[in-house]
Amino acid sequence: MSTSLALTAVLPLVGILIGAGLQYFFGRSLEARKHIQTQKGQAYADYFKAFSTIATVGRTKETLSAVLDAKTRICVYGSDEVVKRLAAFERSGATTNSGESHALVAALLSAMRQDVGASRSAANTRDVGVVVFGSDWRG
Repeated sequence: MSTSLALTAVLPLVGILIGAGLQYFFGRSLEARKHIQTQKGQAYADYFKAFSTIATVGRTKETLSAVLDAKTRICVYGSDEVVKRLAAFERSGATTNSGESHALVAALLSAMRQDVGASRSAANTRDVGVVVFGSDWRG
């Protein structure tokens, strides 16, 4: 009888400890995923912000530094697909003066959107291109 009484007293405590441990573990895991998602999104936004600043202001030490910083963070936090698309855009010269480069930018933006969970639509790349480059975009 005393063993049964001891188990009745100890088992709820064990359950509480296990539950608290699991909650702590899953909470930390969720927090780490949130942090990475935030870093990803910020790196993606910073890249295009710096890139557009170069297009309007020109190449300065500050703008080139901002682009390099964002590209580095993209390489650290970005998905394989985003890094692949960014590399393709960089190989093309990282300019937006042709239909091909417009298509590369639209594909890069679409991959970034998918990576942060915004959309998985098949029309995504074309729509993004129209938004960024206007209705005369040839993608």
